[in-house]
Amino acid sequence: MITFALGKLRISLTFGFFFILAITSLRGNSLGAQSLIFCILHEFGHLAAMKLFGACAAEIKFYGAGISISSEDITCLSKSKRALIYLGGPTVNLMLALIFRDDMRLINFSLAFFNLLPISYFDGGQLLALALGERSKICAVLSVLSYVILISTVAAALFLYGGAINPSSLMTVIFIAFSWILDR
Repeated sequence: MITFALGKLRISLTFGFFFILAITSLRGNSLGAQSLIFCILHEFGHLAAMKLFGACAAEIKFYGAGISISSEDITCLSKSKRALIYLGGPTVNLMLALIFRDDMRLINFSLAFFNLLPISYFDGGQLLALALGERSKICAVLSVLSYVILISTVAAALFLYGGAINPSSLMTVIFIAFSWILDR
């Protein structure tokens, strides 16, 4: 992992992030680069909301399964302000989906949708934890159930459209899943 500081902000880049960059570069299409740019804009939505409410990011981590922002002082904010911070990223993606067409529209709708799933790490999971309490068994069950449904959907797509999905795409999905577990 490469870590450096910009003032008080720590930036971390993991092996997984560089691996995903390499894989998307080898594919020769621009969807990977577009997705990364829209992920970064998503995170800027969170950062803008944090700035609006006086919270500061402590670390931005780029890893194989995405980008995460950590902040120590966000817990001091009211639930409504934290909810707006969690909604900042998906809101940016929805706004971009309204502006763009075709692939870029689909990328942004997908980013907003996936980030609003009630999986504990995603924005939707954070919103659910705010509403029900972080230790709620309902949050834990919905998180696991959503993750299982997401993996099952990917597996069904691979089975149904197996000829249309190349092996490097499958390996990338598997790597992202492991990166989400290992790089956190």
